[in-house]
Amino acid sequence: MRHIKIDPVTRLEGHGKIDIFLNDDGEVANTYFQIPELRGFEQFCVGRPVEEMPRITTRICGVCPEAHHMASVKACDAVFHVEVPPTGKKLRQLLYNVFFAGDHTLHFYALGGPDFVVGPDAPPAERNILGVIHKVGVEVGTRVITARGKAMDIIGMLGGRKIHPTFGIPGGVSKAINEEERQQIYYLPYEFKPSSYGPLSKFPILIHWAIAHLWKAYLC
Repeated sequence: MRHIKIDPVTRLEGHGKIDIFLNDDGEVANTYFQIPELRGFEQFCVGRPVEEMPRITTRICGVCPEAHHMASVKACDAVFHVEVPPTGKKLRQLLYNVFFAGDHTLHFYALGGPDFVVGPDAPPAERNILGVIHKVGVEVGTRVITARGKAMDIIGMLGGRKIHPTFGIPGGVSKAINEEERQQIYYLPYEFKPSSYGPLSKFPILIHWAIAHLWKAYLC
């Protein structure tokens, strides 16, 4: 039986490894995905007040703390049997949608994109965000970094911190927004809209180019 080991698994936050076992015909017999690191969040949360969970669980990940924050906040809502008012729901959704947009730029250009845009045959040292910028051009790279930076500014405005937000509480949020902040949020989508900035219109083209030229390389 042939054994293929991928250790470490990259392009993710944390540590992982994959073991693939092939039979005599070269077909996959078994596959195992392992997370060898000890996190311990479940254990050191035991005995703490439930309302502390939204501030603790964000530390699970520095890339997607908003996801863990919102999941624990919704769990708190369920524990206290409270209904979040419409404004509170909209502010929560706003934070998460801004995170969603910013996180996708991070994934495509810094995590997943390098392997597809730069290519599987490129040296590992070149398969990173700098390699992507070299491939797509500095102008596009600048727009991407600027858009993500503005998204993080909005997250900091809404969530209290750019990383590890603190604004979610059982039954709602701890902070409203004023008119000046609303105006800043209003114009954020234009940073991600292809028709608003010429260089960003290349995003769909880049994705299709990567699939057309590199997908077979990854399958073969």
